Amino acid sequence: MCKDLNTRLIDVTLGDLLEYITPSKQEFVKTLEYDEKKYVHGIDGIAELLGCSKTMVGKYRRDGWIEPAIKQMGRKIVCDAPLALELFGKRK
Repeated sequence: MCKDLNTRLIDVTLGDLLEYITPSKQEFVKTLEYDEKKYVHGIDGIAELLGCSKTMVGKYRRDGWIEPAIKQMGRKIVCDAPLALELFGKRK
């Protein structure tokens, strides 16, 4: 692997390039896998997590008990899955 950051790209072999890029890609994939397990996205994701319809998710949001687990910015909705399941178990 080339150790000099000033090495021209034309002088780097494909093996050197892959060796340099691969660790970063692996860390990104590990982070992505962790995030996918922890969060669900959108009303559909919340409905699938709780095993109910999208209409019931709307009702739960209006009731307010699931709101601490949900973050929304504009049209993007992200739900913390473990917290949502915990709140689902404690609801009245």
